[in-house]
Amino acid sequence: MDQVSTADLMSLLLEQRNSIDLQFQFWLTITFAVLAAAFAAGHRLRRPMRWLAALLYAMASIHLALRWSFDGAVGVRWIEELTRRGIQIGVPWPAVYMRSALMVIGTVGTLYFLVVGLHPEKNDEP
Repeated sequence: MDQVSTADLMSLLLEQRNSIDLQFQFWLTITFAVLAAAFAAGHRLRRPMRWLAALLYAMASIHLALRWSFDGAVGVRWIEELTRRGIQIGVPWPAVYMRSALMVIGTVGTLYFLVVGLHPEKNDEP
């Protein structure tokens, strides 16, 4: 890692953070798209399609979570290297934990809505 200049390492770190932000924006977009589409389809969305949508959404969310985890681990290594070189870069850990909690709660809520929340209520049936 010594062959990478400090300026290049800082640039790489900022690009890594940008990548994490873009992945979060993508997750947020697909979450709201799934919710809106499922709500619009309502009870016409049959069980096999609800489960397929839930599976695909869960796979996309897990994929993004794994990418965040990898990007975060790489970023931490770069921050440690910058610290070793005498440059202090802070990590907003509360924001990291909040974003992770938002993703977990949002994913679980979306999956619940897809699988359970779209069932017609007995009182709503004609």
